[in-house]
Amino acid sequence: MADDWFRFRTWSPQIEEEFFRRLARSRSQRDQYLVIQALTIASTFPDVALKLIDQYFATKENDFEDVRALSARVHAYLAQDSLDKAVAAMKEVLEIERQRPSHRTNMYVEYPYLVATKKIESEYATALATLAERVGDLRFPLDIFKWHAAMSIIHAELKDVERSKRHAGEALDAAEIKKSGFRFHQNLGLVGAEYRATVAGLRKIYLRR
Repeated sequence: MADDWFRFRTWSPQIEEEFFRRLARSRSQRDQYLVIQALTIASTFPDVALKLIDQYFATKENDFEDVRALSARVHAYLAQDSLDKAVAAMKEVLEIERQRPSHRTNMYVEYPYLVATKKIESEYATALATLAERVGDLRFPLDIFKWHAAMSIIHAELKDVERSKRHAGEALDAAEIKKSGFRFHQNLGLVGAEYRATVAGLRKIYLRR
């Protein structure tokens, strides 16, 4: 069993029984425990995570964990390859963030990046508007990379060669950054090897004549 009973990384009937037994005894942080557990297994046990989030929304005491709960839904839907549902949940997160600026996440780059890399044409306009709206929130190299990558890919799809090449260059520059610039977290938010395919695609855009 996990040291933190609400952070199980695997799932089984026995673990489920243990989780809900302890959840029933919790008094003040029940909403948080449900959401943390869902986030922990969203990508590996998406069906379970979605059930936990459904329970959270059905029984929550306040709205404080809504953004994280919806983020868990996003990851679970992506694990199920349910792009339409993932996009809808992402847009719910962004709407909450507009209403409550203190609850901001990196969904402002995750949503356009997904739209761009999956070529969801119906979302291009909204994705570009989101990027423009939140450009002031950019901090980490990875976020900068995803922001410019989304701009580049979408503009390439829209046949705007000049913009697509310019943003491809900015994204490639961000991918080369080896230190985050944060004194005590130099390795935080860097572009990892998992983005190799996107980098290769951006290079083609940048070199296009």
